[in-house]
Amino acid sequence: MNLLAIDTTTDWCGISFFYEDQCKILIEKSIPKKHSEQLPIFYEEIQKTPMFSQGIIDAIAISIGPGSFTGLRIGLGFAKGLAYALNIPLVPVPTLEVIANDPIIKFDDYFVYLYSHRDIVYFQKFINRKPVNDPRASPWKELDHSQNAVQYGCDNLSNSKNYPSIHPSAAMVGELAIKNYEIWRSNEPYTLASNYISPFEIG
Repeated sequence: MNLLAIDTTTDWCGISFFYEDQCKILIEKSIPKKHSEQLPIFYEEIQKTPMFSQGIIDAIAISIGPGSFTGLRIGLGFAKGLAYALNIPLVPVPTLEVIANDPIIKFDDYFVYLYSHRDIVYFQKFINRKPVNDPRASPWKELDHSQNAVQYGCDNLSNSKNYPSIHPSAAMVGELAIKNYEIWRSNEPYTLASNYISPFEIG
């Protein structure tokens, strides 16, 4: 499969190009609040590579959330535009699963924490890189910190430095999209919405 994958869910912004199921190009940088400026530039850089052609792209993958409200809107809007223009499917990829599948993780049973705002974080439990529950949002102090975990953006919260920091990567977005293409793809990309998991719904 030939695929473009995009992630804008945190202060990192990234895009990757997969050719025949292999990641051939990855462009990503930590650029807080500059996603709308830089994402089109990153795409232009990929377009300049000899092996790339819009005509060979089978699908667009997008990290669908949870994450930054603004970042999610920018990424999904860009991905929808490409998918619509090229008349190809869009593959939404859960952001916490992107982090959970990073090769650096050596645990079998662990949580993924992703910072939202104030002391609120998104969290989900994984066993062998598979989610065992739905992602939720919670105050940091109310989470069980006795178990293995990885995190991103939680560095200023107490005890967070006990956990490896892993940012969601557009390369992993692409890998998961290819692996789960048949069950995740949407042939009507304009109907997709970001998974914000509003912190105001905490019970």
